[in-house]
Amino acid sequence: MCELLYPAKTNIDYFPTNFVVHDGELFYIDYECNDYMEEWNFENWGIKYWSKTPEFLEYYKEHM
Repeated sequence: MCELLYPAKTNIDYFPTNFVVHDGELFYIDYECNDYMEEWNFENWGIKYWSKTPEFLEYYKEHM
């Protein structure tokens, strides 16, 4: 997904609840797309919620 977004100079909100899997495809469903800023790209922000980071584990603990 990043391969398409970065050349388009676009960031999305990578929080997991903004994604839906349907028929084996991943869809982004949210109201927010922003101009690209490195601090909000996947590597600097989104990855916190897509791997076992302290941020992800805290979210999981609070919501599961």
